[in-house]
Parts: sequence; C-alpha cells; structure tokens
Amino acid sequence: MKSQIILCLCALTAIAGCSSAESRKQASGSLEYLEVTTAETLKVPPELARPNMSDRYVLPETGGAYELKGAQVSVASPRLVLPLVTGSHVEEGSSDARVMFDQINDNEPLPKTIWDSVLGYLELNDIAVEEFDQNNNELMTGWVVTRQEADSQWYELGDEFTEQAKRFKLSLEVAPHGRTAALSAELIEFIDENGNSVLNQVNPFELRNTRVDFLNFIIAEYDVGIRLAQNQRIALIRDGFVSKLGFNPDGDPAFVVDAEYGNAWPRLLLVLRKMGFDVIDLDQSSGLIFVKFNGPDESWWSGLFGKEEIMLDKVNYRLSVQSVGQQTAITFKDSENIPFDVSKVTDLFSVFADYMAEDNLDI
Repeated sequence: MKSQIILCLCALTAIAGCSSAESRKQASGSLEYLEVTTAETLKVPPELARPNMSDRYVLPETGGAYELKGAQVSVASPRLVLPLVTGSHVEEGSSDARVMFDQINDNEPLPKTIWDSVLGYLELNDIAVEEFDQNNNELMTGWVVTRQEADSQWYELGDEFTEQAKRFKLSLEVAPHGRTAALSAELIEFIDENGNSVLNQVNPFELRNTRVDFLNFIIAEYDVGIRLAQNQRIALIRDGFVSKLGFNPDGDPAFVVDAEYGNAWPRLLLVLRKMGFDVIDLDQSSGLIFVKFNGPDESWWSGLFGKEEIMLDKVNYRLSVQSVGQQTAITFKDSENIPFDVSKVTDLFSVFADYMAEDNLDI
C-alpha cells in the first residue's frame, strides 16, 4: 500500500514538473474551435421573400490584442495597478498603466513629491536616468534588467535564469489646479535573452503586465516615502517646539513658535487642551480656532507638579494662527476679536511655552 502511494506521488510530481512556467500561462486543452468555419448564409429561392435576419449573435470584427488565438492567449490573471498610497486611485474601466495621485503634503508641490519618489526608486535599484524633462514631466529610464527562471525539464537539477532588458518612459499629467496628477508608464524598448529587440513581438497581455509591474514598484516606493515623512513629522511634533514672545504680522502681541505652520497647528491643539481650553470650532485653512476656557484639571495632585495658574475668565476666546516663514505666530483674542494686550500675553507665556516644548506631550 505504501509503495503504491509513493508511486502515485512520484507520478503526480513528474506530471506537474512537465509544465513550464511559460506553458502554465497559456490556454490548453482542445483548440478545435480554431478550425471552425463560418456557416453558409440562408439561401432563399428567387420567388420567395427573404425573411428578416437579425445580427444579434454576429461576432464583431476585432483587431490588435484580440487577434491572439489558441495557445497565444494568456490565461494568467492580469496585473492590476495598486493604488496603495493615501489619496491615490485608478480610473474605472481603464486598462492603462496609470495611477492618479491627490495632494496630501502641502509643504511641496505634488509633481515634486511624485518625481522625488520616482528618482528615489530608480536610484535604489541602480536604474539610470537617460533623460528627464521636468518642464514637460517626462522621464526616460536606462536599462532595467530582470532575471527570470528559464524553462527546464522537471528532472534537471539546478536553477537556470535568463535576463531581459527593458526601458520605460514615465509621464506625469498634472491637473490645472495642481493638486491632482496622473503617472503613467510606457515600455519603449525590450531586449530578450538572445539580445534581440522584440518590443513589436510582445503580446499585448504581457506588454501591459510589464508596464503595470514597473508602475506598482514606483507606487510602493511613493507609499514608503509618504509613511516615512509622516512618521518623521509625528516624531517632530511630539518632541515639542521652542516659543518666544513677539508679534504677529499685524503687529499684535503674540507667541512665536519655532515651527512651520503645518507642524505647529496639531501641536497647538494638544497645548490648548492641556491649558484648559476646549476647542469649539476651527478652520486650519484660515488659521482660526474658537475655544472656551474651562480651567485646567483641578485634581488634588495637579498642583504638585502642574504649571502656573492661568488667570482667565471661563468664557469664549479665539486664536489667530499665522505662518511667518519657518515660524508660526499665535495670537490670543477675546470673543470680540480684540487681541490680548502685552501684559495678558506675558502672563500666559510661561504656561504656553512649557507645554509647547514638553517632550512626548499627551492628553
């Protein structure tokens, strides 16, 4: 019994090994349909009226990719563009190797973010840049050499590989408003393992898969860059920022934080909560925050290690947050939009500055 099982397993292994990686992607089985000819049309005697004929089931003429027949047809699953990055997506129904990106980092233009990711991927994988026309948003890569396992018989020992070389053209189409851009990949040269240029001989399915694979590698690099930048930004915000007394661009007394606007804003929300302010409404685009002062935590141990007492009425206030180059000016105002005077700003400064600089501030 055991010997029969072993023989069956060996037979199955042999059968499975007979199929190569290439053959597994091809249609198999009966291909008799290729020999089928078109049936003759209905012959109607001249003395009889010809019946109405419907073309409902007539197959349309095809061309291009759909001229492939029989074993030429790939049955492998088609590659899909993978929009892994936050704010990325693909156009529904599109068969192109193309991905759309939305602006998520306001610190730099979207095209620069995308091209930096492309160049980073190429450099990381030792792929040369033959030509980069940044004005027209086009880039030509050097040779991208890929290795794949060569077809061999199941009984042959050892791994053999063949090399292919490809060159790509990357194009970036930026929307007029500049906050959306589409990156597409095009295969422009293909050298096979024998050193022959075979771009015109590659079937459309394999051609698309090659373009999509290359684009997906770039998308993955873009995603890594975005995540790294976010982690670095979070760490920077958690470390805190130095503040000083100063004036806003309008000349009003203000706290000047040594951080750019995008980083100072989320840190300020944490600081306000710690100081005893509840945020009622806010608008980051206009730099307005509406708050109500409820006082800090009054638990019995808070006074032992807490900051100085804040002498403010428990009413509504508003803050104006303004970008000043690489710094941010924060102006406290009353409910009538009148800025605090110098003495009131000075009284608040020590508590504000301590919380703004505190490491790993948490709520």
